[in-house]
Amino acid sequence: MSRRLSRLAGALALSCAALLAVPATAAAEPADPLAQAIAALQGQGGAPLAAANAIADSRTPVAEEASADPFAALNAANKALTDFGITPFFYPTAAINCAATPGAPLGIVPGVAGGAGGPWPQLSVPPIATFPGLPSIAVPELDAVNKGETMFAFVPAGIVNDSANKSGMQVAWFNVNTLQGGFADFGGLATTLAESILDNSGIPAELKELARPLVVNALDALPAAGARAVPVDTGSGTVLAAVFGTVNHKALDGTDKSCFFFPTVGLINVA
Repeated sequence: MSRRLSRLAGALALSCAALLAVPATAAAEPADPLAQAIAALQGQGGAPLAAANAIADSRTPVAEEASADPFAALNAANKALTDFGITPFFYPTAAINCAATPGAPLGIVPGVAGGAGGPWPQLSVPPIATFPGLPSIAVPELDAVNKGETMFAFVPAGIVNDSANKSGMQVAWFNVNTLQGGFADFGGLATTLAESILDNSGIPAELKELARPLVVNALDALPAAGARAVPVDTGSGTVLAAVFGTVNHKALDGTDKSCFFFPTVGLINVA
């Protein structure tokens, strides 16, 4: 998908987010956040105003939400997110003719996305052993994102053999309080989280490789196949977001498959 099409898809998805996040109101009630954002951005031009106008102009009635729990695997994926402190989006998404396990109707692979505002996940890990005779190094709580940042995650349920190519999934986000927004590309879950945590840890560079397996072990609660994550400097406030794109993996017959997941949208309150 080209960047232009990606941005259009993101704008359309965020328009759905606005509809879901902001109920219809009577004329006497306050304007919705997007309308307020457009009013505040008038005269400034640039990408934020263009994106806000595109979202407002493309508002259409959204389809009825998918069944909250059509597959047992979807339950497991949602539980993995919530157990790890990630707020799931409003409804799941799915890719058609994409399953890597038999029995799925139409080859559907459901997926869930979510976000967590920093500081997150505040992991505790054991002290780092150094050399015989020397004391271990105590490690403070570890975070992948700090205050004012958001970690977005995506977990497809039913992908077994994930591709080495982790590109394809994107998040489009818009902070209705700061009027800032943009797009970010997902990476592999474990690698992204581990690198973000180690970068924020303050651990000296020469000790990061010793700490890496401790961090990776602490992330074992999340599923690996197909899962994605990306940290974003969203700023503090109410953040609307849409996750969409492709996941590459091995199909049932062993061939390479690229599966498009329709947009799923959510709202994260970031401290």
